[in-house]
Amino acid sequence: MKPYFEETIKESTPSLIVFVSAAGQDAVEVKYLTEELQAKYAGKVNIQRVDVSFNHKIAEKYRIHEYPTWVLFKKNEELMRESNRKTVTELSEMIERAL
Repeated sequence: MKPYFEETIKESTPSLIVFVSAAGQDAVEVKYLTEELQAKYAGKVNIQRVDVSFNHKIAEKYRIHEYPTWVLFKKNEELMRESNRKTVTELSEMIERAL
């Protein structure tokens, strides 16, 4: 079974996927950031968290080596990638470039 986000990134609507590790210190902060972004961009951008702690193959497939890693996709194409801590403003700027 494919992870749900792999179907989402194929859509024409931009998708911001954040790859996290449940053991990482930033997991709680990322949760709040993604919730804020989901509210701000409802209907315009798909935003999802993917915990790679239980599926290392996902991290390998998408070459994720740091957590969190934020990847913006559109029509199954990677548009941008950022790693480490980000603010809502930084992530919003990333999203706005894709809209």
